[in-house]
Amino acid sequence: MSFWERGVAMAKGSATTVNEAATAMGVWQSGGGLADLRSACPYVRYGPLAEAHERGTAVEAKWEIYRRSTAPHVDHDLIEACYAQPRLRALFPFHSHRSLTFSRCTGFPYTHDVPVVTPVAGKYRVTWWRTRSPQGPADIGEADNPRDSVAMVVARLPHGCGPAVAGTADDLDMPGSA
Repeated sequence: MSFWERGVAMAKGSATTVNEAATAMGVWQSGGGLADLRSACPYVRYGPLAEAHERGTAVEAKWEIYRRSTAPHVDHDLIEACYAQPRLRALFPFHSHRSLTFSRCTGFPYTHDVPVVTPVAGKYRVTWWRTRSPQGPADIGEADNPRDSVAMVVARLPHGCGPAVAGTADDLDMPGSA
């Protein structure tokens, strides 16, 4: 079973009986939180990022995950340069195909209206994913260092681009949404 909320897979688990599954669904659909779900269904698992989503601190938690990561695809110089820029630090970061991407929302589908940075052979390629061509994303430019790539991204942030909000890109497209 997977438990989703506003575009985020919050928890998962494998019920062994129909009654266990019904209990879990009842707790989740009645608005119970992660702790309520685990209390009623000990087989349910979730992690710190799900807890951060529940608290409304997913953006901060995701930045900390990347800042502490030892994963080979995480360019720490790039992460720190982005984190040092308050306008980018307010967005939800995520990696996709070795690129560091930013979203104005914390759930999937994410927004794709902020430039993307991809470390390539010691340089930093900045592209648009929103204007893809048959050859791939549209180039903005290339920088020799993370700081200059961050400047390119910040210079092209969408008008009114503020802190990321809970929800999905579809939620942001709805009339009256943030």
